[in-house]
Amino acid sequence: MDMKIFNKHKKLVLLVICYSIIIIITTFSIFYFRERLLSAGIANTIDYQQYDKHYAIITSNMDLPFWESVYEEAKIEAKKHNAYVEYIGKDLSTTYDTQVLLRIAIDCAVDGIIIESNESLEVTKLINEAVEKGIAVITVLKDSPKSTRQCFVGINNYNLGKTYGQQVLKIWDKHTKRILVLMDASKQNTNQNIIYSSIREAILQDAAKSKQLDIQTVAINNNNTFSSEEAIRDIIMDTDNLPDIIICLNSIDTRCAYQAVVDHNKVGKIDILGYYNSQDILSAVQKEIIHSTISIDAKQMGALCVQALDEYKATGHVSDYLPVDTQLITLKNVNNYLKKEN
Repeated sequence: MDMKIFNKHKKLVLLVICYSIIIIITTFSIFYFRERLLSAGIANTIDYQQYDKHYAIITSNMDLPFWESVYEEAKIEAKKHNAYVEYIGKDLSTTYDTQVLLRIAIDCAVDGIIIESNESLEVTKLINEAVEKGIAVITVLKDSPKSTRQCFVGINNYNLGKTYGQQVLKIWDKHTKRILVLMDASKQNTNQNIIYSSIREAILQDAAKSKQLDIQTVAINNNNTFSSEEAIRDIIMDTDNLPDIIICLNSIDTRCAYQAVVDHNKVGKIDILGYYNSQDILSAVQKEIIHSTISIDAKQMGALCVQALDEYKATGHVSDYLPVDTQLITLKNVNNYLKKEN
């Protein structure tokens, strides 16, 4: 009986010792890491910066290098004006459409909104609501002309179409017949129509060449890269109606078009007129997979958007339209752009 009591007592002592060791180790660990944090100056200091103004930027296809470049330059320019630019919807697990992101920005009561707009009634109403609440709105690349936005920062779509048309005439030979202009099916705006009309106008100026040319449009769903790839692959695989020239009006279609041409051994059979100047697009121009591409100064675009917001906030006035520079990139000058990218 005494032996049983002794064993129980022994187990109790061992448990007490074990718990004591755990408590000592835990206490020592807390003390140790607290001292490390204090010595690093992290425990009692928070690194933050205050800004006078909070701007929001809203675009579709947020992961495109073009919009990344616009956003990064907008942030740099905003710091000069003691403002912070937030990319609404970036890095979220769920993708939201423009209307939802615009509603979020309005409800957050930001000081200004930079938005790649469209001409839908819903977006127009939300832009008008933002302006009524004292939020300045700048549309970028794609406008909302029926809204009360303060300024549009973009390119001259008529001149852009004219440049594409002139390139078609340079490529033309007696075998050139079918031209496809890839249009974004998800966008409701007149910008694409202006570009297309200008392409036709430029080509029709050469009566002899235009007589044998058949210019058509194809609606491409650009909501994601996979849908664009599939649609363009179907075009390339249709050997009975193979286009001689494909004109791309955005960077997604440009990348998908040249990749499809390479994958299906159509290099040299189809000429591609592209859009934007990312590293892979420039490389394709250098390899003569893409005949030429239109470069839009994304950095200038980002800076102009913030400048327009700041000017309006300071004076209550800003120009209705601010143009962004474009440049035609061909085999002759592509190496200059590749050097800049590198």
